[in-house]
Amino acid sequence: MSRRTPQTPRVLPSLLVANLAAGLVASAPGEEVHSTAPGRLSGEVDSAIVPRGSGYRFDPQAGEVREQELQMGVNVSAAYESNIYLSARRPESDTVIRVSPAIAYRRGDKNTGEGGYLQVAYKPTGVAYLDHSDNDRVDQVAEWDLGWRGKKTQISWQGSVGQLGDATADTGTLTDRTELSTAVRIAWSVREKVSVEAGGGYESISYDSSRFADSSHTFGEVALRYTHSPKTRLGLIYRGGNFEVDGAGKQTVHRVTGRLEWMPTQKVAVDLELGGEHRSFDNGSDTNPVLEGRVGWMPREGTEFYLNGYRREQASAYTPGQNYSQTGVALGIAQRLGEKWSARLEAGAERASYTQVSGTAPAGRVDNIHFIRPALEYRFTDDFSMGLFYRYSENSSNRPGLGYDSHTAGVEMGYRF
Repeated sequence: MSRRTPQTPRVLPSLLVANLAAGLVASAPGEEVHSTAPGRLSGEVDSAIVPRGSGYRFDPQAGEVREQELQMGVNVSAAYESNIYLSARRPESDTVIRVSPAIAYRRGDKNTGEGGYLQVAYKPTGVAYLDHSDNDRVDQVAEWDLGWRGKKTQISWQGSVGQLGDATADTGTLTDRTELSTAVRIAWSVREKVSVEAGGGYESISYDSSRFADSSHTFGEVALRYTHSPKTRLGLIYRGGNFEVDGAGKQTVHRVTGRLEWMPTQKVAVDLELGGEHRSFDNGSDTNPVLEGRVGWMPREGTEFYLNGYRREQASAYTPGQNYSQTGVALGIAQRLGEKWSARLEAGAERASYTQVSGTAPAGRVDNIHFIRPALEYRFTDDFSMGLFYRYSENSSNRPGLGYDSHTAGVEMGYRF
């Protein structure tokens, strides 16, 4: 039996955590855009009724900030999955039960005023397989954001750590791993609308199985921010660092991006980061575009459209010494149906193209992933909801033995205490 093997942090499906950790998920000064579009790094097989971070958050209560707040809740789902390993060779089916309690605490306001602030969230998820019980596990995700804000200076420490075991498109099997991401930043307001930032961070993925290659990224960055108006912010960011993968040579990475945060009307929001990245590695070097972007449109109350896109370079855990260029797009609509019902439909595509950057193993692998995810929810109260979800996902890989076809259908419940 294939041993579970990790994939990138997917903060497991939860209607609850979308609410609990909202302050941790939203971008803030010093944070660059991290794509929430479904993808290998953010959980292509997310079953959430309301996916974490889907689209731009239109918050009708923005500005209503409490000094401190504690929230707790639980999310429970039961689903039939036709391919639990995302495998071409062994498409095993099973019924999977997930139970996810969660807790989040916030004190202070990181965006206004002065003084210290703290935001933390933690969610363990018990995963039980009715027929393949040797795959039972507990996934865990913790996030934090703490710092101090003065009149002209802000210092922050942000991070997340997760122990996960879902299947990934790269590995084609369940994958146990530990993922860590942390960064420290300091910002100075040099003029009324201009600020300068500096920081550094560390990211890593460590796999339980020696079949897969661990990776780590150490970086430093500087940024120049300009607030043109409350609805328009611009940024220019440089990041440089070293990327290391077990079994392959070190990669030196330099990235320059520009960022636009723009809300031209109360119904439209744009968050776009675009630029280029140069990598030097054993077999030479290359320069590629990078993109992380989100566009949200709320034509009327109760209706929201969103478009997410990304283009980034990743290291393969399945084939050490190879990187893959990951390009994806997802389009979604959320629609309220009366006072109690709401529906969501998401669809998207991703392409991953592999190249050899170290060693002489054959490259040329290409994965083409397509997915669609409809969901229907009924909200009994403000704190309790239930819903049905379905997802279809297909990976057409040109690598023999990889790729998959997967159907998932189930029911989900979320309750906030």
